[in-house]
Amino acid sequence: MVGVILTLLIASLQVAGAEPRLEWTFSCGSRVYSAPVVADLLPDPGPEMVLVSSAERKILCLNSERKVRWTQDDFTLRVTSTPTLADLDSDGGPEILIATRKQGIACLSTEGQLLWRASEGQDIPWGNPVVADADNDGGKEIYWVSLAGLLECRNPDGGPRWSLDLGAKGPMGPPALGDTDGDGLAEVVSGSGNGAVVCVNHDGSVEWRFMGNAAFDCGAVLANLTGDMALEVLIASGDGALFCLDGRSGEPIWNHRTTPCRIDTTLAVADLTGDETPEVLYGDYFGNLYCLDSRGVELWWFKAGDWIESAPTVGDVDGDGAFEVVCASADGHAYCLSAEGDLEWSYATGKRISATPTLADTDGDGETEILIADHNGVLHCLSLGGAWNRSRFPWPTRRHDPWQTGNLAIEETP
Repeated sequence: MVGVILTLLIASLQVAGAEPRLEWTFSCGSRVYSAPVVADLLPDPGPEMVLVSSAERKILCLNSERKVRWTQDDFTLRVTSTPTLADLDSDGGPEILIATRKQGIACLSTEGQLLWRASEGQDIPWGNPVVADADNDGGKEIYWVSLAGLLECRNPDGGPRWSLDLGAKGPMGPPALGDTDGDGLAEVVSGSGNGAVVCVNHDGSVEWRFMGNAAFDCGAVLANLTGDMALEVLIASGDGALFCLDGRSGEPIWNHRTTPCRIDTTLAVADLTGDETPEVLYGDYFGNLYCLDSRGVELWWFKAGDWIESAPTVGDVDGDGAFEVVCASADGHAYCLSAEGDLEWSYATGKRISATPTLADTDGDGETEILIADHNGVLHCLSLGGAWNRSRFPWPTRRHDPWQTGNLAIEETP
């Protein structure tokens, strides 16, 4: 009898220990739509956090002790996009790119100074720039899609290289960037408001188009699902369908259809099961989070309390050796699921969550933190004490990495 009681007591302690602890909160000033970005920007010890206070039209940089190092508020309308960080001028430190409403793209220094603006007048409310060396010439290119339906390619100083009219106006997610055909050069893949998915070569020529039945405005992601030299394209449409397309031809390989509803969040891809084949994760307007295998077979689904409008993230957040899936919902909760889809814990912020959670070591102490920003403008930092090891976080932030490629195969900064 004593043994049974002891076993139950140990089990209860283990369950209690699995709950995250709230490390701290920070008030951003107004509601937050964009994911926090963590990177080493300044000489201070530890990394910095870049945040966006939407209604205040303000970008903030916090150091590892959560002190505001700088702010930039030279924006005329609210800011809803996630910052992109990349070393554009090859000086060893990243620049910060912000997509705006009606002011195009703004480039900031690590000290928050405005370096340049590009395409002023273009509206890019929900997308973001993507940075890579697509043509392998040793330089970097910047890509984005505007509300006017223009796919832009720019030089590191914001100067024009080429643009392509995708053929439709309307809300569009960010492009994905990677080698979709296995030729050693990167392609750019974007959805459009007229139901087309377009794959574009690094020189601006169209490689292929795929036509669906509804707008593609959630942003494509890229991953190698078949084990060959090319990447597959994963993108969801506004009528509740997720497509897996052959990256070389654009031909559909499979699709997964839910109830007809909006899917306007970006996706995540990670090998949850350890079989060296990635699984695909996405949420929908009815609060369903789906996990599919590489063939599009539904492995499990989880029901949140409301719309899932942000991407899930994946990593070993508690240090137990297994991956967890962290997602957020408009019901004001963040949810942590096991690789099998079982609920491990939830955390209530008290307000709608639109921003993708970020998994990182925010203070350099070697522990994993979970950053969740809500519509109260509060950034919540949670931890379960798990060790931070970047190799154990296959999809730690929105669009996979700070330079926003949406590409699971990217391992190093561009």
